[in-house]
Amino acid sequence: MKNQLMAAGAFSLCAGVASANVVTFVFPIDVAQEVPAPTIPAGFDPSGTGIVSIDTVSNLLTWEIEYQGLTGPIVAPGAHFHGPADFGQTAGVELFLTMDLPQPASGTIIGSATINTQQRDDLLAGLWYVNLHTDLNQPGEIRGQVVPAPGALAALGLAGLVGLRRRR
Repeated sequence: MKNQLMAAGAFSLCAGVASANVVTFVFPIDVAQEVPAPTIPAGFDPSGTGIVSIDTVSNLLTWEIEYQGLTGPIVAPGAHFHGPADFGQTAGVELFLTMDLPQPASGTIIGSATINTQQRDDLLAGLWYVNLHTDLNQPGEIRGQVVPAPGALAALGLAGLVGLRRRR
């Protein structure tokens, strides 16, 4: 499923370039990005994938966050977008992913919201991250910086090169 999400994200990213109003990010959500480092008992391997799109004209943000293997359900403080913060930094909550708690230890969170211009600019600058919180890891168990996946960046670069070549 993760490979399907990555491929869909790369396609969406290229499609976003064509429409010029929608930018799509596909990114991993994992323990390695979490600050501070979470406590993960043996037998657990929490991870996830995020697909986030922003319409840069209307500021409509949409998300699909798939996650699995958490040490327990998502509980307060919940699942959020945080920012502005770069990799390894922490920041306050910008937007709740869901208000319904608890959420299961594996699942998908889908939603949308209109954000303000500063939030959009921070998101586009790579300064937002997704954080999922559990009882065992109140500061956060898995985190994903909202940036294009390396494969999506390569696809975007390739699309740009094709466009440049056609102009000549």
